[in-house]
Formats: sequence, C-alpha cells, structure tokens
Amino acid sequence: MVLASAAFYGFWIVYAGPQDVLAGIVKIGLSGWLIILGLSLFNYGLRFLRWHIYLSSLGYQVPKLQNLKVYLAGFAFTATPGKVGEAIRSIYLQQYKVKYSDSLAAFFVERLVDVVAMVLLALLAAYAFEDQRWLVMLVGIVLILVLQLIRSQGFHTVLDKIRLRSESEKLRHLGGKVLNLLNSSRQLLKSKNLYGGLLLSLLAWAAEGLALYVVVVWSGVDIPVELAIGIYGISILAGALSFVPGGLGGTEIVMGALLMLTGMAEPVAVSAVLICRIATLWFAVALGLVCALELEMGEGTGLSAAKLKEKKA
Repeated sequence: MVLASAAFYGFWIVYAGPQDVLAGIVKIGLSGWLIILGLSLFNYGLRFLRWHIYLSSLGYQVPKLQNLKVYLAGFAFTATPGKVGEAIRSIYLQQYKVKYSDSLAAFFVERLVDVVAMVLLALLAAYAFEDQRWLVMLVGIVLILVLQLIRSQGFHTVLDKIRLRSESEKLRHLGGKVLNLLNSSRQLLKSKNLYGGLLLSLLAWAAEGLALYVVVVWSGVDIPVELAIGIYGISILAGALSFVPGGLGGTEIVMGALLMLTGMAEPVAVSAVLICRIATLWFAVALGLVCALELEMGEGTGLSAAKLKEKKA
C-alpha cells in the first residue's frame, strides 16, 4: 500500500511539475503545518470521545488512556477498503472483556454516522451556490429520515420478512448477519447516542475540511470555507466508493479536479491535495502504527496476548 501510494504520488508530481509542486508544499510553512496537523488531532480527539461514549453506553468501562491507544491503533489500518481494518480494535479490547458483538456494533454505528456526516458536509459545496440550497435542505431531511428508519424496529421486522422469503441461502445468511448487527447496535441507535454521535462526527470531519481550506488559502486562492469543506467531503466519499484501500487515487484526483475548477493552477492544486492527504490520512496511519507497536510491545496487551486469552477462555 505504501509503495503503491508513493508511486502514485510520484507520478502525479512529475506530471504536474516537480518544482512547482514543491514550491507549493514549502509555501505552507511550519506554522501552516502545525495548524492543519492540529485540526487533524482535533478530529481524532472528537472521534475517540464518541467511541468512548459508545463503549460506556454499552456498559464497558475501559481505562481512557488504554482505550485511546486502542482507538488510535485502529488508524494503522485506515488504508483499507471502507476502513474495515480499523475493526481490529475488537481484538485489542478483548482483554477488557468487551464482546466482539458490542465492539463491532460500536464500529458499525461509527461508520454509519461518519457516512451521513460526510454526505452532509459534501452538500456544503452545493450550499455555496444560492440556487442549490433547497437541494441541500432536501437531502439533509432525507438523510435524517433514513437514520430514523434504520433505528426503527418496524424496519427490522420488514427486513427479516424479506430475508426469510428470499430463495437465496446466501442472501438469507447475509440478512441474518445484518439483523444481528442492528440488534447489537440497538443501544447506540437510540436518539441520544445516534444524534450526539452524528454531531461529533460533523464537527470532527468539518475540522479536516477546514484544514483543506487553510491549505488552499495559504496557497493564494480565496474560496468560501463551506466550499472547501464540501470539496473535502465529496473527495472522501469518492475515494470510499472506489473501494480502493484508503481511497488512494480516487480521493486525490477528485479533490484536485474540484480545486482546479475553483481557479487553482494544476501544480498548486496537486501540492494542496498532497499536503491535505499527508496531514489527514498518512498522519493518522503514522499515529496508528506507533500506538499499535506500543500495544504489541506492552506486556499482555498485544494481538497475540489477546488471542491467547481468547483460546484459554
């Protein structure tokens, strides 16, 4: 994954012009890097707070510092399709008697509200244009209604009936897995956890969108802050829909193309995208690797220890 990323970024830099791209990266300066990395840390902090609240709501009292290390360790596997690798937290949490079904339920609800938040933030790109604001309001209302539907017991009942009527054994099995996940997530789908988590998600991801805005402005291009946040949201969604690990390629190309549509020169747009991705995706992966290594080296806290305890149980 790292080699593929380096190859992609290298080709893109050569295509856009190495000297111009490097000039754009240097232009951001130390203070600029501190600001955008700080915004990324703010994002991680809010998302961890949400995770800790979810586990507490499920009845678990994991020590905050250890829970933080476990949460950040999941970032080492962020560059996986749909970030599913982050579910490795379930293994680390075994030592605190957290059931797989509960930690996976927390992971599911976390991903659910993140997707909804990212769609809402992506809509800000349309909100920047007055004649499109009605569309933003409409889609926002639809998304809230979809959330209400997902948490509805009636929806679960209908889903179960459809599953049982299916002639495909695979679909019945898959439907059963989805229903089990929804049932395990019932506590987290209550209004307080669901909408509180969504609010934290909106604030967290808006911070990373704001980081893109800072990079763009420091690059000499003046665009509305809501447009920059919207571009970030659209790009992340595009990368997620590509099902490529970390959204590699899809996220960068969409982000770069949208920035160029705002009037950015190609080398400046490329440098802005690279800075944003380093400060968001790769900074998270680096932090995750550090925490994962610390957990693995700590006595009785690594994956091997967790698996051993599971076998003994």
